[in-house]
Amino acid sequence: MGTRVLSGQVVPVGDLAGSSPAGISVGSSGQVAMTDATGRFAFLGLSAQNVSLSFSRADGINASGSVSAFASEVVVQLQKTKATVVEKGQSKREIEGLITEISSASITVNDASTGGPVTAAIVSSTVIRKGNQSLSTTNLKVGDRVHVKASVNSDGTLTAFEIILQDSGSGSDGSGTGGQTKDLEGLITAISPTSITVNNASTGGPVTAAITKSTVIRKGNTTLTTNDLKVGDRVHVKTTGSADALTATEIMRQNPGD
Repeated sequence: MGTRVLSGQVVPVGDLAGSSPAGISVGSSGQVAMTDATGRFAFLGLSAQNVSLSFSRADGINASGSVSAFASEVVVQLQKTKATVVEKGQSKREIEGLITEISSASITVNDASTGGPVTAAIVSSTVIRKGNQSLSTTNLKVGDRVHVKASVNSDGTLTAFEIILQDSGSGSDGSGTGGQTKDLEGLITAISPTSITVNNASTGGPVTAAITKSTVIRKGNTTLTTNDLKVGDRVHVKTTGSADALTATEIMRQNPGD
């Protein structure tokens, strides 16, 4: 499959702001590197596919993030339990997923393509909308599905220039069918031919939905069955029904590197 060199730099932010970036253990694919005084690290011979990076140190750092198969240099915005990995060299980046944190100054999204959190700054010029309707950060909440278009700054951080609130299908915009719907995103904790349980990223708790003959299961354009799903797979599940009786209408497997 081929190998590659991956280099990066850790930038302490949030609850680590002001702390030293040195001496952080970075692990990936059985290899371990230590950050130098400036937070830099490097790996030789990583597989040429999506990989995960783990970060740890004796002062309580225990975080992880995903790196795409095309990244050769990254900047890691590191907090004690959260790592946001941004590929350097990109002029812009698009993120799609569920909001995990939102404020007037920044948005964090659990990126569906990597399965990890990505944070982007919100500035006065950031356009926030749903369809043609202009919104503000007060209209966004944890658990909302959004599409974020962001520019990549010279230090690898992101600044959102457009945030698009996507339809949940609840019918609030007049396009729904009137039934309640819910989007789930996270890791499968139980799977059978008749039901799926997901540790929902937006709530941090398990949610179960029934699987019927009409449930569409896919990865990209490939049709799957429940036999192709296993505990630990990352999925996006579209459901309908009441909170205590959900039915999956579509299950999308999102494992990187499959």
